[in-house]
Amino acid sequence: MIPRPRKMKLTEGTAPSEVPVKERLCPQLGVEEYRIYISPKQILIDGSGKTGFFYARTTLEQLRMIYGEDLPCMEIEDGPAYSYRSFQIDCARHYFSVDELKKMIRMSAEFKLNHFHWHISDDQGWRIESKCYPRLHEIGSVRAGDHFGNYHSDQKSGGYYTRDEVKDIVDYCKELGIEVVPEIDMPGHVTAILAAYPNLSCLGQPVEVGMKAGIFKELFCAGREETFTFIEKLLDDLMDLFPGKYFHIGGDEAPKERWNGCENCQKRMKEEGLKNAQELQGYFCNRIASYLQSKGRIPIVWNEAVYGGNLDKGVVVQLWTEDKDNQIQAHLYKGGTAILAMVENCYCDYPYGMHSLKDMYDLETAPAEFGEHGEASVLGMECLVWTEFIRDNERLEELCWPRFAALAEVGWCKKECLGYEDFRERLTKLFALFEKYGVHATKLEGWDPDDETAAKQTEEFQMNFSKEDREEARRAQNDI
Repeated sequence: MIPRPRKMKLTEGTAPSEVPVKERLCPQLGVEEYRIYISPKQILIDGSGKTGFFYARTTLEQLRMIYGEDLPCMEIEDGPAYSYRSFQIDCARHYFSVDELKKMIRMSAEFKLNHFHWHISDDQGWRIESKCYPRLHEIGSVRAGDHFGNYHSDQKSGGYYTRDEVKDIVDYCKELGIEVVPEIDMPGHVTAILAAYPNLSCLGQPVEVGMKAGIFKELFCAGREETFTFIEKLLDDLMDLFPGKYFHIGGDEAPKERWNGCENCQKRMKEEGLKNAQELQGYFCNRIASYLQSKGRIPIVWNEAVYGGNLDKGVVVQLWTEDKDNQIQAHLYKGGTAILAMVENCYCDYPYGMHSLKDMYDLETAPAEFGEHGEASVLGMECLVWTEFIRDNERLEELCWPRFAALAEVGWCKKECLGYEDFRERLTKLFALFEKYGVHATKLEGWDPDDETAAKQTEEFQMNFSKEDREEARRAQNDI
């Protein structure tokens, strides 16, 4: 079974397929905990509510896939090691239908992932119908072409989710024990928003929705008060659609060239006593985070937002890239918390030859960047797929599955995992689950490519980036 139950004991006898399955409410159990007692006369499930019962039934489904309809008698006690076990899908770079998202969500629920990080805004697209700022979906959801990597098209590309569709997805997730965590990236990755509302940038000049990958210069202007008025009103609109407690506000890859040359931003820095643009980003994120907290939400940011050293400890940091000057450790030491999402272990948009199934399973849950007290600060982990180079459903599914399942087990079991080979053997037995739910998962021979295949896949992937692209990214990274 995946995730492997934390306690399982075989008992005597067999439970025929016709035995009844009964549920027993046990309020003393945690929300995600469950117990299963399989006997010759009945299957009894204990849980404290809907989520626990659902998880128990997914475990029964996997047991029947392994043993058939007649099950060996056993007792299972199960519950997660981490409360935050997430999967992310980037719908900003390429739009995916509601049906495809539901397929991905249902498959994730089968492996007991409990948060859907929905990336719905970036330089290349805004994807949600906005009641208060309709130009976002009217203008920001459409780009003039696609020029990602080696793919080039001058056909318009776009799409957005209506408010009813968003509510449908949120409700669907709730039935499966999943909270939707929306992400509106800021202060960078906002070109699609600025295409609709250019007055919110430092230059105030018209821009086009992005058509290629990369790190863009344009940011929200941190010196204009109207920027914060706009964001707060937008967040109010979105919080009506997303009732969960977590809200992601980005904070990654925000080069400071525009801020450093902006009179309004420099004035803001002087007024607030900020020494540099990194501290200005901390100020920016703290203002947005404080507004979300006033509404009862928990803000999440990417780890570059800590580089200024002044991020509020109540903001959750998602670690994906390198630390600077031990700022992540300092944030955790003052009481902050973190989500693990390191590129080499969690990013599923890379080919398996670069990030193998084993790499995903070998995620270090106590990274050195966190220091001696860091492990206790970890809320959980997340598997991610960015879609600059993914344009169809089948490719999306092949890249995510079964790698999402590996992270799901690590998040559920932590150090109690029995090792990769044991996981791989169980996954092989359960591969029919993907077929059952119509998911085009990568087959066994593709999970851990040999050196020759890995080298070929790496070379092909790297061809998406020209020499000029790499140099531009290097310069931008130095300015973050």
